[in-house]
Amino acid sequence: MNERILQEAGLTKGESKVYLALVLLGESSVTPIAREAKVSLSKIYEILENLIKKGLVSSIVKNNVKHFSAAEPERILDYLEKKKEDIIQSEEKVKRIIPQIKLMSQKDKPQESGTVYQGINGIKTFYEEVLRNSEKGDEILVMGIPRESAKKHEGYFLDWNKRRAKKSISIKLLFDYDVTDLGKKRKKIKLSEVRYLPQKMITPAWILITKNLVATIHIVEKPICFVIKDKKAAESYSSFFEVFWDLSSNHSNPTI
Repeated sequence: MNERILQEAGLTKGESKVYLALVLLGESSVTPIAREAKVSLSKIYEILENLIKKGLVSSIVKNNVKHFSAAEPERILDYLEKKKEDIIQSEEKVKRIIPQIKLMSQKDKPQESGTVYQGINGIKTFYEEVLRNSEKGDEILVMGIPRESAKKHEGYFLDWNKRRAKKSISIKLLFDYDVTDLGKKRKKIKLSEVRYLPQKMITPAWILITKNLVATIHIVEKPICFVIKDKKAAESYSSFFEVFWDLSSNHSNPTI
């Protein structure tokens, strides 16, 4: 059990065995340590050197023979603290180079124009990307949200809309005529406008539009999302959306 916990703390299996062997033996030369830890002599020196670097083992020469001792167990906490500091420093360094890496990935590559997301997790991934790539003051347009699809994953979409509002991103939602209960919930979220399509318009899928992309989403039976990443296409669909927005009703069960 102790060996497993030490491995979880970042020591290798061999390092854990050798450290615990030294705790049992006290100050010792190499051969007894290898025997107690059940580690081959060919590996024991490398393991001891790694433990010394981690501050968990010290060494001394007596009568021309090198002896090793385990550091106090509290040194393991010091080692973990150092690891945390290293992780924080690495995180800061990675944050600084992310913009450079993004530029490298885009350099000399054709602009991606179309993407397919499959499965409900794929669609959620798409929605998270939309949220991540939208900025304060942006507007998202959604048209033709059917009852079955909206109801089935209401928890996720409600949470997503709350996070959207927190980022000060507005949304216009055109639900199918019979989705008034969910429409009322959306109206309570800041920066949300809701209207309902005429009863004659039945939509098994819905369309999401941002300033840079258009997506067609269908989550009944086999969930799938087709995305066109093109600003002109987005502008065209936005105009299309506004026509239906003007024709649609603020009230439930429109019969136009």
